[in-house]
Amino acid sequence: MKTSIREKVLIFIGVTWIVAGTVAFLPVRNFLLYQLGSISPTHREMVLIVMGSVVFILVCWGFTTITYRRTNLVTNLNLLLVSIVIMSPLLMEITLRTGIAIGHPKFRTPGLYANVLSDDDYYKLRIVWGLDNIDKERAESANLDEFQRGSTGLAYDPILGWAYTRTPQNPLGVITDTPYVVEAMEGSVLFYGDSFVGAGKLMADKIPQQLQSLLPGKTVYNFGVPGYGLDQIYLRFKQSHDHFEKPVVIIGILTVDMDRCIMKNRSRPKPYFLIKENELVLSGVPVETNNDSYLKKNPIGITSYFGAALVQFAEYLETGGNLMESQHRRGEIERVSKRLIEGIVQEANDNSLDLRFVIFVPTSGGGWRKAFLIGEIERWGIPYLDTEAILIESMAKPKLGDFASLYYDESDHHNKLANGIIAKAIAEHFFKLPRQ
Repeated sequence: MKTSIREKVLIFIGVTWIVAGTVAFLPVRNFLLYQLGSISPTHREMVLIVMGSVVFILVCWGFTTITYRRTNLVTNLNLLLVSIVIMSPLLMEITLRTGIAIGHPKFRTPGLYANVLSDDDYYKLRIVWGLDNIDKERAESANLDEFQRGSTGLAYDPILGWAYTRTPQNPLGVITDTPYVVEAMEGSVLFYGDSFVGAGKLMADKIPQQLQSLLPGKTVYNFGVPGYGLDQIYLRFKQSHDHFEKPVVIIGILTVDMDRCIMKNRSRPKPYFLIKENELVLSGVPVETNNDSYLKKNPIGITSYFGAALVQFAEYLETGGNLMESQHRRGEIERVSKRLIEGIVQEANDNSLDLRFVIFVPTSGGGWRKAFLIGEIERWGIPYLDTEAILIESMAKPKLGDFASLYYDESDHHNKLANGIIAKAIAEHFFKLPRQ
């Protein structure tokens, strides 16, 4: 019997149901579990059972469609299902917005709709949905002791966005547990960076503090500030180095600090740089004093939550779930970062400063960002330390565990062991301390 056009269409639809069910299961399951994060084994099983049931139904319906393609019932049901699929974007949008409106935490997951590394909307969603207790979160991420919390908590800064409060006991707002007086004398080491520079459960665990113990003839200042991007590190460096006489300057850069420099908000407003006529132009200053006024002028840019979720799903497929491999806004990130590194080098050269770089990486590694940083730093001929290479080399010595478990704590910052290895490597590479 000759196969009619209707039957051919139904065969195609049946095969589509089967393929959709079998091919989409793994990536969709992995994406959902990745975004849901830490959930109980029971909830994890429920996700798998529901998705498995959907796959089973789709496959069974696909075979049913092919087998009974000549019946009107199968034809009509497929017309209904195809219509539902065509309408599914609208239905999904309604579902997502309903879940968000009623405050369900799984729908209020910013990573479903925006890139955590380089999308302002990610942090705007965190603000609007009340997911940030900013001062507490940043204080805990820096692992400050009682002196640091009591005398120099993070506060609004019109140029930097946020910074540690300056006090008579801590006039520069650095991380320390000892009151000091700034003296314009030689022998100072200024260590700038983000929370990787400030991380350590005890004050003595932090990299600059461990470096201080290795360099008794020098005074090491910890200028690390949680959440800073490369732009804020540059600004902090520019506004503080002139307190010292011929200091050694160490710029610590976490690879994703590059992404932060193109953002205008990271849980609170921040400065940013634009490139105009091939020059860096500081923008967004004075920084908005609070998120309410900022959001009125800079509302969330998402028009379709379902569309935004599809973009994130496509990015997940592209990177295999490793966001560090994401190419999102890479060109813009590299252009601004290149100019910022040039600005740091120029500032150091103009003031005859001894400049060094230290590159930090997250648990998933440095990827293209680290390669870019190394290329730019080498282009200027500035000495640098690749902490990932140093820590991997250290793993060659007898140690049990993998890279992440050995050298990172529960906050995904370096632990005391890693900080000690890095401090020792800095002393050996930059200050010619004899290797032990």
